[in-house]
Amino acid sequence: MPQISKRILKPEVKKDLLDSLSYTIKELKTKKDVDSFLSSALTDTERIMVAKRVLTAFLLRNNVEEKKIGDTLKLTPSTITRLKMWIDLRREGFDLVFNKLEKRSRENIAKQIFYKVLNYSIKAAFGRIPKPF
Repeated sequence: MPQISKRILKPEVKKDLLDSLSYTIKELKTKKDVDSFLSSALTDTERIMVAKRVLTAFLLRNNVEEKKIGDTLKLTPSTITRLKMWIDLRREGFDLVFNKLEKRSRENIAKQIFYKVLNYSIKAAFGRIPKPF
């Protein structure tokens, strides 16, 4: 677990600090920029910890068995239970991200279907018998 100072920040300083972090992340435009920032700001252990938390939330949301999650991500049942409680308390943020990812996935699937239909139509228009998809 990452270490944090036992000296408590004033609430307004804490708010400004977290607002600055949110703004910084929001301004990153490319995956390369995000990777660079995360590599600079977090240790490998911290990045893996965050990635496991996000992926566990995603897998739980998609009804993947806890045992399979544990085996794949090398998490104990108690860790998964703790993450499940953590996720349930903070569902709004996870849902926001996953809804965007799912929308992008649906759009990509729609594009793939469109291009297959377009390719099929072009071949058919020139008298070729295309393979069915």
